Amino acid sequence: MSDTTNEQVTSSQPLTTSTAPSDRDDAPGKVGSALATAGRALTEAVRYGIVIAQLVETGVKLALVADVVTSAYKYVEKCAASVDRLADQAAALAVDRDTVGEHHDAAAVMRSVLEEAEAMAADLADLSAAFHATAAEHEADYGSVAEAANAMPVEMADRTFYSNR
Repeated sequence: MSDTTNEQVTSSQPLTTSTAPSDRDDAPGKVGSALATAGRALTEAVRYGIVIAQLVETGVKLALVADVVTSAYKYVEKCAASVDRLADQAAALAVDRDTVGEHHDAAAVMRSVLEEAEAMAADLADLSAAFHATAAEHEADYGSVAEAANAMPVEMADRTFYSNR
């Protein structure tokens, strides 16, 4: 529509439209893209941190369970020794052989369980150490990568770009 003609307007659409320049830092597409990139980087950093924290936490919990099992088998070991002492005292007091034998048998059962409990405690301690080692190795392998990715001055590519599946 020109200024010199009196043409009738038949549309409600503007004659010209303008678009935001793409080189502006505050352009809607750039701001949204920057926020999305920051969100992805933050998500990856949080996920990496969570994996490390979960590995360490699991290792600590396994170590605590190993300590509980160790304490329990030490208690059972004391109980077995106490039952044997009671059986010996009963024998010295001329209590019948069957009663004395039952006490010694009970102590023997307690001791047989001790071997399994001790083995379980050792396995739990080994597993705890393995979780701590895995956390340390994961941090050694990927910690510098995560730091470098978070410190990059350029936008991180979409993670599907790196996927080979």
